[in-house]
Amino acid sequence: MRSPLLPILAVACLFAYSAIPSAQAPARPAFEVATIRLSPPEAQGALLNFPAPGRIAINNFTLRMMISQAYGPELGQGNQIVGGPSWIERDRYVVLGQAQGTPTRPELIAMLKTLLEDRFALKTHTEMKEIDAYALVMARSGGQPGPKLEKWDGTCNGKPAPPAQPNATGPRCAAFFRPPGLVMRGVTMGVLANMLSASFANLGRPVVDRTSLTGEFNFDLETTFAPLNANANDSAPPTVFVALQEQLGLKLEPARTTVKVLVVDSAERPVEN
Repeated sequence: MRSPLLPILAVACLFAYSAIPSAQAPARPAFEVATIRLSPPEAQGALLNFPAPGRIAINNFTLRMMISQAYGPELGQGNQIVGGPSWIERDRYVVLGQAQGTPTRPELIAMLKTLLEDRFALKTHTEMKEIDAYALVMARSGGQPGPKLEKWDGTCNGKPAPPAQPNATGPRCAAFFRPPGLVMRGVTMGVLANMLSASFANLGRPVVDRTSLTGEFNFDLETTFAPLNANANDSAPPTVFVALQEQLGLKLEPARTTVKVLVVDSAERPVEN
């Protein structure tokens, strides 16, 4: 004889199971306050820095440049970004983000990634691909550095530097484009390669570090990042190919490399605030 309690127990178990809260995805890291504005038309250069604890400031960056910073740690050296609407390489923005507490720089970069996904409606996926590249190598047979390549002293303008991060894609102190060239403080050769891979450098292909140089360096590279087919005049700074050899003792050689490519599926212009 079937027990009349079985259906009751089954229903009770069903209600008990449905009452158990489902596991929620962890909250994405996000800024407490963030502002986005178009850069003024007269703005020059491009800079990302961390002016105060829990704060990031981005000046005159395209969306593609911000994607490179936000997704760089997972893409690795020579990061490549393809696809998306044409304006992501043209429109330039000023972005300010303020977080609660004192997050680390990698945590702030993770918040930047969330900002791009939310405010720019950025959607992406990754693919592995073998592509043309430049290898950054020593220019001199003895491996001596150039006159402007100096070992970093471990401080940022005399102040303590932030701790080193594994597989860092950014500087310990500063790295930014400014006419006429590039300023870098506390950077590895991998970080230099990443900067030269940016669309701003106009090299048309990624750069991978094959110098075998270890440690971190300071230098001011005086060069022009005009497109390779641009007409140069006698008063213009040297091209990046010449400047690297003469000033840093490095050179760029054609190479092939396999990289993780970030494909931009879609993006939308943000609402300014």
